[in-house]
Amino acid sequence: MSSEMSSPIKGGTATGGNKTSWPELVGKSVEEATKVILKDKPEAQIVVVPAGSPVTMDYRIDRVRLFVDTVAEIPMMSSGTSSLTEGSPATGGEKTSWPELVGKSVEEAKKVILKDRPEAKIVVVPAGSPVTMDYRPYRVHLFVNTVAEVPMVG
Repeated sequence: MSSEMSSPIKGGTATGGNKTSWPELVGKSVEEATKVILKDKPEAQIVVVPAGSPVTMDYRIDRVRLFVDTVAEIPMMSSGTSSLTEGSPATGGEKTSWPELVGKSVEEAKKVILKDRPEAKIVVVPAGSPVTMDYRPYRVHLFVNTVAEVPMVG
């Protein structure tokens, strides 16, 4: 039996010959990528994950992971409160938001935020994900939404 016949990556018998990767989606938004994948593979269970996150190695024929890495929303310190404003006495006059980082990569954003606020604890999450609203003075959420790697079945 040839390895091509049983290879799920090449559209072999394990996938019924259906499309198993979408290189054309790199650089697209999660919404755009989801529409395309579901058109090609309606049964797909799409999982959005920040690029570089650890994932399980099990193979699922219905799963497609979207690894994302571009900042989609203004990063701000202190989830759960709007009481911290830039330059206020409560912040010691330090920066608490970074609107200039929207559209930048996660790595670029981390460098800028840590330069301004070395004590920041940066948490990367897919845009639209629920997050806790508890007050953590040094936490900055980076909400990301652009596909960074080729989505593949698995």
